[in-house]
Amino acid sequence: MPGRDETFMMRALELAQRGWGKTTPNPMVGAVLVRGGKIISEGWHKMDGGPHAEVECIKNLGREAAEGATLYVTLEPCSTRGRTGACTDLIISKKISEVKIGALDPNPAHSGAALKILSESGIRCEWGILGEKCAGLNFIFNHIITRKTPLLAIKYAQSADGKISRMRTAPTPISGAEARAECMKMRELFDAVGVGCGTLRSDNPSLTARCESRIVKCPKRLVFNASLSLADGGDPLKYNLFSDEFRGSSIVICDSKADDKKIGALSKLGMRIAQMPCPKDSPDFWSALRDFLWNEKIYSLMIEGGANLFGNICRWRAADYAFEYTSATRLGHAALPAFENGKNFKISGDVRALGEDRAISGAIAWNQDK
Repeated sequence: MPGRDETFMMRALELAQRGWGKTTPNPMVGAVLVRGGKIISEGWHKMDGGPHAEVECIKNLGREAAEGATLYVTLEPCSTRGRTGACTDLIISKKISEVKIGALDPNPAHSGAALKILSESGIRCEWGILGEKCAGLNFIFNHIITRKTPLLAIKYAQSADGKISRMRTAPTPISGAEARAECMKMRELFDAVGVGCGTLRSDNPSLTARCESRIVKCPKRLVFNASLSLADGGDPLKYNLFSDEFRGSSIVICDSKADDKKIGALSKLGMRIAQMPCPKDSPDFWSALRDFLWNEKIYSLMIEGGANLFGNICRWRAADYAFEYTSATRLGHAALPAFENGKNFKISGDVRALGEDRAISGAIAWNQDK
């Protein structure tokens, strides 16, 4: 059975997740105020630029005083005066007696600073309560704060024998309902979702987040088409990404070898083309893409296929994170593998069940020998 601290922190985590997909590039944070073993107020960070979770929690207390209460917060309170002021100042001014923290600030320049400030003001502090869960919730935020570069993730659904489709040009349903629902939820969290041109042609995806009882959300949508073969006959506007109500969110990524005439032709159709300053087979391609994303304020990208794009990512060890969904179905030797040259990485996470599928997600550890 969880202890009292874990119970209150779990509630703060539940509140934090109400900010799912709305706080980027800020973290999701939840907070509860407790007195006499009971929650007296709750709050969470609702959107980027809005009040922090601690501020919301104290505001929601109304006329009741926070003096002597214990604050549970999933992430170390901020100690610098940014757009919204320092939460440590507010906590001290309200005479809160104790602060219990899930995860410390991932920024080395700020990590532990709130503990020092609050402790010096006579406020008891403790951290690490459900620390792994609290830190894991903000894996994207943690990455961009510590690496100063966007997080690149790959997502793939594979059969039990490691295949993603019966044939290259024909989509094959693999995942069950629970896995598909989780994928939609992840699309809500990421700033952008990307696919290769082969996946665009075979699946004609929308790449929107369609979650139950929620408004459809559309992240930025990237199509990787290095040579701009989309301009080689046919009407590219037949694809959902360039014709639906969210078409303004779609960007075609090409490389330095792409023909200027093709760039012009697609641009005239209203399609946005972003040309990287190096060829796709260069080790610099993915660094250039990260620079482009950062300048566009796209701090996270989830790439959903296909096999050629995954092969390039594996060749250059370009991804930071992975979501892997494995069904019990076997597609056979002739089917298209997820990784044609083998999977040269491991995922640092625990395998969990999603209906009849198995799922694992976490940071990628690349095998340097392959």
